[in-house]
Amino acid sequence: MAETIKKDGGLPEDLLITILMALPAKCLVRFRSVSKYWNSLITSAEFISIHLAQAKPLLLFHHHNQSYSLRLDNESLDMWSNLEFELPSKREDDDFQIIGTCNGVICLLNSRQDHGHSIILWNPSIGKSLNLVLPRLSDPFRGIFGFGFNRQSNDYKFVRVATPHYPVGCQVYSVKERSWKAIDVSPALGYMNPIPSVLWGRSSSYNYAFLNGVLHWLVDREEFGSRFVLSFDLRNDSFGKMMLSPYLASKLDEWMAILVSDNSVSLFLNDLDTKYIEIWALKKYDAMKLWARKLRIKAVGIGLAMVCRKNGEILMTRYPSDEVVSCDPQRKEIHDLQNLGLSDYADCYVESLALLDELKEENEKENVETAHSATFAISSPNALIRQA
Repeated sequence: MAETIKKDGGLPEDLLITILMALPAKCLVRFRSVSKYWNSLITSAEFISIHLAQAKPLLLFHHHNQSYSLRLDNESLDMWSNLEFELPSKREDDDFQIIGTCNGVICLLNSRQDHGHSIILWNPSIGKSLNLVLPRLSDPFRGIFGFGFNRQSNDYKFVRVATPHYPVGCQVYSVKERSWKAIDVSPALGYMNPIPSVLWGRSSSYNYAFLNGVLHWLVDREEFGSRFVLSFDLRNDSFGKMMLSPYLASKLDEWMAILVSDNSVSLFLNDLDTKYIEIWALKKYDAMKLWARKLRIKAVGIGLAMVCRKNGEILMTRYPSDEVVSCDPQRKEIHDLQNLGLSDYADCYVESLALLDELKEENEKENVETAHSATFAISSPNALIRQA
């Protein structure tokens, strides 16, 4: 980094970078005004990436009173800060729901249909947001959604797979290219639906797992009455699928959700008949991928599995109260967390400079994509097709 950015005097460059790397994102945003050199340094993709790698791990919670809080991912889950969603375009009757987070960027869906079916990518730490208008479909909210980061191309992508349609439609938004792209979906996937899950007050369309550049959803194959994991690789914009084990495939009437646990794509199963909850992880054995059960524990009154903490414990909610509990897979114990109140959503979070390099022009206008008035046709996996 030191070789690629011109110096402008002052502190030795190595010392300056060391000092700046230790500062929180909000301070660094203000320090861009010190000089052109500081601005160039702080908004460089390399600086943003290294700063992100050493960010303090946090947990984001949505509470029943419609407030949001950040807590340290430590033993006692100490309070870090309250998070205010002060978006420039926000109106009193907007209804935002979190689809997911990635590298400190929060992906929000405005579910008010008369407000343009908008998606907002927002980084509260830098006070910047990107407003995307979903391409028109017969029903903009039928389908599955995902948001993630392609490390190879340094690009954030939002993905929507429209279901039930045949052939299945897919649109991908690239922040780096500032454009939508239509993706061909193999007809072999058939008609799909997001499965009903234990996400009370939250659409199962938003339940996905993002790991190593790949989005994963748990979906139904309607004509066969079966479930499988649908994947989408952000590196090459390609789909894949992973069938469930015969045991998991037989649990069609039970509550299931997908999440990342212990650096593996995992399934949460809440068996209403036996009153057991189970966690199954997708493991690789030689060239094969198999489902391995890592937890089975008696748990009456458990509802939603929300997020896996860095210590391996899984935060869940009680049903129907939404009190937050923590499940320790090693000890096979569940204990209450009285200090968290009632929450229906939790996810890993970091305060970062993400999107700063994409939105670094101070006078750049809010990017509002005009795809709302466009029609998308599907022809090839890599074709961007926008017709007026």
